[in-house]
Amino acid sequence: MDAQPGLTMHNYKQDALFAAIVVGFATSSLSTGFRFLARRRTVKVWRRDDWFMFVGLVWSWAVIAAILHSLTVGLGEETLTTDHDKLWLPRTNAAMLMFQNWGVFCVKASILFFNMSLFKGRISTKLAWTVFAITLINSFTGFFIAFLQEIAACPRADKRCFGESKFVVPLTTGIISTLCDIVIYVMPIPILTRLGVDRRTKCGLCCVFLLGLLCIATSFARWAAMLQNHPKDDVAMR
Repeated sequence: MDAQPGLTMHNYKQDALFAAIVVGFATSSLSTGFRFLARRRTVKVWRRDDWFMFVGLVWSWAVIAAILHSLTVGLGEETLTTDHDKLWLPRTNAAMLMFQNWGVFCVKASILFFNMSLFKGRISTKLAWTVFAITLINSFTGFFIAFLQEIAACPRADKRCFGESKFVVPLTTGIISTLCDIVIYVMPIPILTRLGVDRRTKCGLCCVFLLGLLCIATSFARWAAMLQNHPKDDVAMR
């Protein structure tokens, strides 16, 4: 069966990216808005975790803007055909990664502060602050590496100035980020199991808090993509 004229593979990729952007923008904006409305009607005040979530939402808008710009300079296409696209696509992708690092940090900080407001034990508080510090350092490292590799210190079009570090550093920060995610979502479970409620309620609460572990599947998919795209014999230190 012949393909329809005017439809190519990269059109489908770009359409899928645009659809994901629209859905992500709508759901994240609405959920954050409802969160603020619910807090206003219940406790009459907005807390640190609310503001961190709002700042994370703003950073996500910046990521969306970078992705939309990437679609205009070749994102989703099989090959880059113009010098303009070859110059600006890596830069826009770097900006997207920099914005994403701070957006993810703000969302994780919001969850940590929310957990600390509910579970005030000494051990859980120290653990939360430790994860907060590690996440902050990890996010800054990801931001700084993306800036150095793609914008400031690497004028080459193929971005191979950093050799293996271009892949090793993001993979390392990704692993650390995933470990912190596991701690964040598992941290409330020991406290929930000691609540004075029936077993069914305990199981329900634990399942709700553990739903966040589903996002870790995307981290494993990212690791696999990074390893698959690793140019084993082509990386050059220059």
